[in-house]
Amino acid sequence: MRKKSKVLGLLLCTALFGVFALGSGSSGESTRDSVSIESDSNKVSESETGTTETESKESTEVTQSETTNNSSDKVEYEISDTSFEYYTNSIGSIEYYGYVEILNTGNCDIYLDNCTFDIEDNDGHLLQSDSYVSHCPEVISPGEKGYFYNGLGSNLIDSGVSFDNGVKLVPQMKLTKATGKPVSYPVSDISVREGDWGDIKITGRVENNTEQDIDYIYINILFYNSEGKLIAITGTSLTDVGAGNKGSFDTSTAFANENLKLQDIADTVVIAEAMYMQW
Repeated sequence: MRKKSKVLGLLLCTALFGVFALGSGSSGESTRDSVSIESDSNKVSESETGTTETESKESTEVTQSETTNNSSDKVEYEISDTSFEYYTNSIGSIEYYGYVEILNTGNCDIYLDNCTFDIEDNDGHLLQSDSYVSHCPEVISPGEKGYFYNGLGSNLIDSGVSFDNGVKLVPQMKLTKATGKPVSYPVSDISVREGDWGDIKITGRVENNTEQDIDYIYINILFYNSEGKLIAITGTSLTDVGAGNKGSFDTSTAFANENLKLQDIADTVVIAEAMYMQW
């Protein structure tokens, strides 16, 4: 019963985080682009012991459509990194995990407005489409990086989907000129360790260093390997943090990349932001 309650609690918390992280739309200058990502895994099979065998592709193909705006402040960026992998999880379902890393190369702040993850075959045929895609952080300034990534609600391959004709992740992204910037909060006392269910546990504290009570705080947790490459993102949230007080969070990677191992993590970055609305 304890395990069931814990899983349901994680499910509810992460679902709420994913919904709020989508943000609201904007009528400002924007660009909508797509990027085609070849899978890092071109074979998924069950071994006799029930573990997943994955063959890695040597290269990743990335294409980006180009959009220009007739303004001195242009939404300009480049795709600086991508990841897409799929595997058979511990209960026999096929999960996928992907992200798009965006580098702001323009001269204005960019709001990561929204994104849809389309799963396509090699002929561009749509296999499934997932709209519960999160972003991190809300706004990126010139020279900064941001991410669209999938988590709970958009991490399972539908039953009946065939990879016989290959598979690609095609994010459809909308990036908008930001009209503001969210408030960020100091994070401290971060701990990363093995969890009880084969996951990775993350705990820490977020300080409300303002004079106003906060109803809701987004928390994104980014994991990097020894080469500085992002290997996973997960998220959680805090509610009702009083002015001058600290709120504690206790979450795990149970609904992030199940292939993530503690020994692969060389650095952990936690971003805590207030609710941001783009008008």
